[in-house]
Parts: sequence; C-alpha cells; structure tokens
Amino acid sequence: MRAVINGKLVDLPNGTTVEELRTRLPEIGNDDVMEEGFSGTKPLKENEALKEGSKVWTVPKIVKG
Repeated sequence: MRAVINGKLVDLPNGTTVEELRTRLPEIGNDDVMEEGFSGTKPLKENEALKEGSKVWTVPKIVKG
C-alpha cells in the first residue's frame, strides 16, 4: 500500500494504523495526524487504519507555556 505522508510517497503494509505509523516514522512523534479527503481534512485516531492512496499530514500539538 502506498500513502503520501507529509508530501512524501511511502510504502506501508496494508491496514497500517496511526499507532504503527508512529513507530515506522519516528519523525512524526506525538503530532496530530490529519487525513485529507474529499470532504476536507479530519484528524485520525490512533486505531484508525490508513487507506490506499491516503494523503496524510502531521501537525504539532499546540503547547501553551
């Protein structure tokens, strides 16, 4: 399965969840994972699986200091 993660085409096993994506790509860290679709952008939960051809972006969490 292929997906676009932060603008890069990445090969992933079928049914990869957000949690597995974090272990595969450590640069994501604890960022919020957003999926771009026809109805707009929506945040993905840890147990949601990515689909073939998904366009995914990560957004750092906002920390107030």
